[in-house]
Amino acid sequence: MQDYMLIYQGGDPEWHLNTSPEEMQAIMGEWDKWMAALSEKGKLVSGGNPLHYSGKRIDGKRAVTDIAAAEYKELVSGYSIIKASSIDEATELAMSCPVLFSPDCSVEVREIMNME
Repeated sequence: MQDYMLIYQGGDPEWHLNTSPEEMQAIMGEWDKWMAALSEKGKLVSGGNPLHYSGKRIDGKRAVTDIAAAEYKELVSGYSIIKASSIDEATELAMSCPVLFSPDCSVEVREIMNME
């Protein structure tokens, strides 16, 4: 088994403000079910947390810039780490991720390299 990072990209930066309590409860319920299913299969390593949409970027010259609003569709909005026997299995597990219910969101599946 290998670890894979599911990288969630995109979404509405003000989703928590634009979502009713009922909608929020339904969304979080879907995430809870999905995480529980992964955990029951022994596939969940870390559920991760959503990331705040604001941030800073530092380049190789040590220049610091704010992350621009125009980049939100490509911005990493959260992550999880799962175990899978192959990238194909990890991709299949990611296909049912609740983030895909949100418009303009995607999941990137990346193998975590073992450096030992």
